Amino acid sequence: MSVNVRTAEATARGVAVAGDRVATADAGDLGPWPIFRIHARAIGMALGTCLVMLICLELAVFRSGFFDSHVAVSDPQWPAAKLAIAARQPNANVLYVGDSTMMTSVLPTIVSRSCDCGPGFNGGFSASNPWTTDAMTRRLLTFMHPKLVVISVSPWAVDGAAKFESNELARQVMSPSELAARGAPLDLAESIDATLGSLWSAYGQRELVKEWFSALAPGQRYDESLLGYYVAPGSANSYARLVATADRLFADVGTPTADAPGANVIRSLVDDLRARGIAVAFLLPPLHPTAYEEAGPYLERADVAIRQLAGERAVPLIDCRASFSASDFRDVTHLVEAAAERHSACVGERMRTMAHD
Repeated sequence: MSVNVRTAEATARGVAVAGDRVATADAGDLGPWPIFRIHARAIGMALGTCLVMLICLELAVFRSGFFDSHVAVSDPQWPAAKLAIAARQPNANVLYVGDSTMMTSVLPTIVSRSCDCGPGFNGGFSASNPWTTDAMTRRLLTFMHPKLVVISVSPWAVDGAAKFESNELARQVMSPSELAARGAPLDLAESIDATLGSLWSAYGQRELVKEWFSALAPGQRYDESLLGYYVAPGSANSYARLVATADRLFADVGTPTADAPGANVIRSLVDDLRARGIAVAFLLPPLHPTAYEEAGPYLERADVAIRQLAGERAVPLIDCRASFSASDFRDVTHLVEAAAERHSACVGERMRTMAHD
């Protein structure tokens, strides 16, 4: 009996001692921090090595110009990809800018053969508007020195209801200060993203890096001999789809006018180009006949506004629209390749005539 009592007392004392130890345990001994302290030297060396490798990658691949001179793309429809291609065409005499109607309707090689005006580059990209076209043109002029800039002026460029809206395309061609000047400053998250991208090129150009990897797949690399021209494969030219697309494109338009916000941006761009000694021309892009069936009155007034804008600044117009029928289009706004070749030849002829006037 006495043995059992002593054992119970010892056990109680042990529990009490253990309880005291738990109660007085140092909070610093809890969690992962003791492990970090023990291995602080190794962790520091690993982090330092990673930082050195990132700096070396930044300097050797991005800051040295290696990435810019070697990057390939599979899809040239967006601004950063188009700028990457353009960087290898600094000697273009003619620069074509605008939205996808320009990108899909002008093959610079064919125009050059027709006009004998030297090499060109098509800087148009999908979903561009007067504000992003202006920004893209100015970006291209930082390393290109063309003698002529041809601006595609679509009916939406003179829409009185149009206004600048910040989006991913705009952020690819505009700096934070330029966006702020347009009344669309970056929010906190976007500012942090832009700052990090300016310091760390691999992050800032992450979409272009992914595009480069996509271009490594067989048959996926964009053929840069096309000099920026691109038309997506396939077609969407069933009557029902054409009508639906036309209705969507013209659903929210206002009244076209030569004093529309977008028209004022184009007017300013024309003035700046001429101040640099660069000639300017406007291109009127062809549209599918369905567009005129669904939005004829708007298109007629837009045509008048564009001609008024051109007349105010004495900008020559390149108009080859009369040569095309419904079968020449892959959708409402884009020509098939054979039609684009004919359109390019016509554009070249008009440019040659302009040069002789």
